[in-house]
Amino acid sequence: MKKLMLILFLLLATIHISKAQAIKAEWVVCNNNGCKVLDPYYSEGVTMKWEGACVADKANGFGTLTKFKNGEYESTYEGEYKNGIREGKGKFTHADGTAKTGTFVDGQMVGEGVMIAEEGDNYVGSFINYRQHGLGKLVFSTGDQFIGFFVSDEFYTGKITLKDGKIILLQKGNEVNEIKEEKSKYRPQIGVKTTEYFDENFIRCSKKKQVYYREITYQANNKPTDTLKTYYKNGQLYSKAFAVYLDYDDEGKNFYEGDATLYFEDGKIMHNFFLLNNKVTGLDLRYYSDGQIAEQTNYIGGLRHGSSKEWHKNGKLKSIAIYEEGDFLEGLHVEYDENGVAK
Repeated sequence: MKKLMLILFLLLATIHISKAQAIKAEWVVCNNNGCKVLDPYYSEGVTMKWEGACVADKANGFGTLTKFKNGEYESTYEGEYKNGIREGKGKFTHADGTAKTGTFVDGQMVGEGVMIAEEGDNYVGSFINYRQHGLGKLVFSTGDQFIGFFVSDEFYTGKITLKDGKIILLQKGNEVNEIKEEKSKYRPQIGVKTTEYFDENFIRCSKKKQVYYREITYQANNKPTDTLKTYYKNGQLYSKAFAVYLDYDDEGKNFYEGDATLYFEDGKIMHNFFLLNNKVTGLDLRYYSDGQIAEQTNYIGGLRHGSSKEWHKNGKLKSIAIYEEGDFLEGLHVEYDENGVAK
């Protein structure tokens, strides 16, 4: 009976993960003449319709692109394209009525922009890859508002003012009595390779106090080139990832995309995951120091979705649970002892 139950759990996990289709950049044909556009968030079932000029089989100039998923309307982009890639001013309107207006660079919305939700919420401020990221102001239709720093659409550090006048202060996502941010004068020279040192809490420090360091070149303010690599003091690789934005004083304000890997000091993989718009998406894998897998969890947009499994150090399954877009599904959870026997 227990064996049958495990098989059912594994089947459910497979079904839930199959719903989490891979999202990737893909060239998509968008008219009857073979014209193409690059969709940074393509998944199976996506089709597009482009109303505008094409040059060398790529969308160019101002036009309107309508996106569908499995035949259902998903979004409309009105704006500029250059060689099939969004480049310049544009406006995105989604099926839920949310509209984002701003500047697009290499297909992504970055810099200052505006977001207006159908229910009346209004955001003005910084964006990175469509996400509210950086300094901004969000006014809700209720009259409540937040002014401060956003990280991937979420409040990070700043002031919440409720419509009744009550004020709530946040620092790094936590409520505080007073915001105390230490601002360094560190400003790296653009285009020049430099070494940065960090303590055990990843706070910038001197070489003498370092626990980690990284060699980095910035192509613009807060924007590094190539893959970001961080090392243990002994020179062993600690992590590698691609950073779109790096804050000079607070690692919690960074914005990452793509594959990311953390390593133990002996070089074995500690943690491997994929980030889409700074949120974990797809399989998140964690390992024990001997290389044995410790945990495997599927995510969508930073939320657990599908199966989450844990293993004992001896390799025996420790637990399995099922999640639906962040919600733990009651009754779909089994725990095992170190001998593999269900509790």
